[in-house]
Amino acid sequence: MGYGNKKYNREAYLMDGGANDEGWHNKYCYSCAKVTEHGRGEGCVPCGDKHIFRNSVKSFRVAGSTGEHTVRLYPNGKKYCSCKSFKYRKTCSHLSKINFS
Repeated sequence: MGYGNKKYNREAYLMDGGANDEGWHNKYCYSCAKVTEHGRGEGCVPCGDKHIFRNSVKSFRVAGSTGEHTVRLYPNGKKYCSCKSFKYRKTCSHLSKINFS
């Protein structure tokens, strides 16, 4: 066998130690500060997932009696407001002011 066989000369085989997952390998990520799965030319998988989730959150600014508040709609359907009323009661009048469609 050895490196004379074409299978063992592939870069993906050498990167992942023969696991045959086509270039996916574990590597240290400096953003996460831990060893995570990376793709060839794609970077850290958990960091990429966090980036996608962060960019899919819809944010709106609403004027309230105590100033401006941020209302957010997350992809799973949960709503959040930065006012004190929402923090204590989990509901507020700012959520009804926004049309989330």
